[in-house]
Order: sequence, then structure tokens, then C-alpha cells
Amino acid sequence: MPEEIVLSLNRAARDVIAERQRQVSAEGYSLYRDDLYVNGELAEAGATYASLAGKPTTRSTAWPWKQETCKPSSDRRRDMVKAAALLLAEIERLDRVGLINHRLVRRDEYGMFAHPDMPDFDEGDGDKCKAWIAEQGLQVKMVSLEYHSDEAVSERYFEAGDPDCSYWEPDRPDGEGWFCLSIHDTDDGPVCWWARREVTP
Repeated sequence: MPEEIVLSLNRAARDVIAERQRQVSAEGYSLYRDDLYVNGELAEAGATYASLAGKPTTRSTAWPWKQETCKPSSDRRRDMVKAAALLLAEIERLDRVGLINHRLVRRDEYGMFAHPDMPDFDEGDGDKCKAWIAEQGLQVKMVSLEYHSDEAVSERYFEAGDPDCSYWEPDRPDGEGWFCLSIHDTDDGPVCWWARREVTP
């Protein structure tokens, strides 16, 4: 049998990963923002940064965003790390293509909705559902009409005894990137499941 090769991250790789994490946590360049760059902007930015590395006074029309956001320095290695982190962001974005994401919410006559790309789980499929959520890299949160921020809305539903909840606009969780997975009825009234991709660069 061939000898197993164990690879470890060297200093360069560790620095690129640390820079990628810094871009997300310190600069606010989240996965949700990256997913908007569908025309290769991240790759263009990485390539441009690499070409300008160590040239603090040089600019390039290939930079995909405002020129003032391109800040090459006299430290060529540092600039190359930034360039590699931008390319890593583009690779991550490509890996997320095809995963479930935001879709226009079209609710039915009763105000219910099911994301068209979500599997049709049956009752008792809890483990399958959890496995799918993990596979998709999702963070999920449930909000209920019963505890809606506007009490008048929840009172209207429960006092009317009507299954229609189309007037209910579920409270969106704090933070960015949330999209609706489903709005469906339960024994305790309608609930909405929100989801977003976990930020784990």
C-alpha cells in the first residue's frame, strides 16, 4: 500500500486563512455579501491585488470596485496574502453554488410557503432533516405567529379561527443573509422557518 501522506499547513497557508477570517470578522465581508459577486469580481480583485503587490502608488482599472478600496502596500508578501484570501473567497463562493438559497416567497391562499428546493420531509424525518441542514451548512431559526412582535396580528388569527394567515409577515431574525425555508401550520399555529448559511470561513 502506498505510504499515507499527511499534509500540514505551512506559514503561508495559515496566513491566508487568517486573512480570510479577518476579512469576514473585521471588515464585514461576509459570505452573504460574497454570494452577490456572481460575475467573477472576487477573482478579479485577487488577481489585481497580486499584480499590484508591493506597489503602493499603482492602481488598476481591472479592480472591480471603487478605486479607493484597492490599497496595495510596500509589503509585497502581505499583499499576496490578501490576494490569495480573495481567491479563496471566490472558491468558497463557487462551492456554495447549487446549495439552497434565497428564492422569491410566493405564499398560497392561506399564507403558507415551502421553498421549492427543500426536500419534502415527512413527520418523523427529524434526523434526515437535521442531516440535510448540516449538509447545506445552514443555521435555522423558527418564529411563530403566536409570539409575533405585533400582538394584534396574533390575536386576529387565533380569535378568527380562520386558517388564512396571509396577512402575517414573520419577524426576520437579527443579522443578514436570512431567507425563508417554509411557512406552515402546526398544532400551536403557523410558524416560519428562517435559514442562512453559517459563516465558517
